[in-house]
Amino acid sequence: MRQIIGAATITFMVGTMAFGGAKIDIDETSKIDIGFRVQPLVVVTEMDRDGDGSFETDTDVKARRGRLRLKATVTDNISAFIQTDMGSTADGAGRDWRVIDAWVAMKVDPLLQIIAGQNMAPSSRQNLTSSGALMCMDRPGINYKTLTWGTRSVYAFANGTFSDADAGLRGDVDVRDMGLTLFGTKSVQDDIHLKYYLGAYDGIQKTTEDNPRLAARAQINFGAAEAGYYHLSTHLNESTTYSLAASVDQQSEVAYTDTGDADYLFWTVDGFIQKPLGKGHLTVEAAFQSLDLDDATSLDHDANAETPGKDATQSQGEGYYVQTGYRMGQVQPWAAYEYWDSDADANKGTYDMYRLGMTYFIKGHNANIKAGFERLEADTNIGNTTEDTINSFVIGCYVTY
Repeated sequence: MRQIIGAATITFMVGTMAFGGAKIDIDETSKIDIGFRVQPLVVVTEMDRDGDGSFETDTDVKARRGRLRLKATVTDNISAFIQTDMGSTADGAGRDWRVIDAWVAMKVDPLLQIIAGQNMAPSSRQNLTSSGALMCMDRPGINYKTLTWGTRSVYAFANGTFSDADAGLRGDVDVRDMGLTLFGTKSVQDDIHLKYYLGAYDGIQKTTEDNPRLAARAQINFGAAEAGYYHLSTHLNESTTYSLAASVDQQSEVAYTDTGDADYLFWTVDGFIQKPLGKGHLTVEAAFQSLDLDDATSLDHDANAETPGKDATQSQGEGYYVQTGYRMGQVQPWAAYEYWDSDADANKGTYDMYRLGMTYFIKGHNANIKAGFERLEADTNIGNTTEDTINSFVIGCYVTY
């Protein structure tokens, strides 16, 4: 009995790792890691609340993320992961829970690791960036152009969808996808590190065809390695790293149009810099992205070929983002700019976005407060309004263990 109790002793690792939670040791190689993530926000933005064509101020208090996670390490080479998040509102009982991650990882070799189940597809660096280690409040708005992220742009620090730049495609598994990923890392020298991803997934299947979604990513780091599957948007250590990477994401015949089936192609090239500079630490990230939806002007998004939906050229196009931060002790001011040039007539869906804010680190990525201002400037009037600009202010507390 004492051996059993000793094998299941609970040890708490809070503070020793950025995302470390409570760890239960089962035996010499097996353990369970239990953690959570909560991000309550106050979102102040603009929308046409009364339908008169003009924007009014809208203030909302919300939980951007509310998650429980469970990771089980069975052996040194086999692990499993389950994570939940807040779902839709339940009648009279707050919100429902849903499973957003559910995968098994098998490590044959550092160069051959297999992840099977519901997980993030390697479509871009930001697709693989942890929501517990974001720098500019949330991800760039154009990052949601990827397939199961909605083929759209978002605003108000990812708290609203910019409908004029939305192709309307949604997957059975939002943000994540169901499939198999091959992943590997290798240090070819002390300061040169390689990483690759290669995956096949369900994707979105709105037609009678059943084609796989295929995604691949290659990355090289100079200086310190970023060896894990997921990235940080800003590192809080003394390391220096420079990375260059490219991703491609493709699926054939994802939806009906009025002239046939539409294919999906997204690709991106990105770079990342983290280094000490002066009395602080500089972070810079930039990416160029391109989305092709076969120039579909009436893309079906409800699996009914007789009722084609949105004009996908408003979402289709190319753009880029740049974001940077400078951390001095517990404070990190940050700024970001992004631009998307849509393929639609009259530039519908084309916009510039500016972000400026500050993070105060109470305990690194485990606990911090972020506040930011964002301005979206569209090339055309937004929706059915007479407005072409949306200003937003968001402040929130980010807690992860």
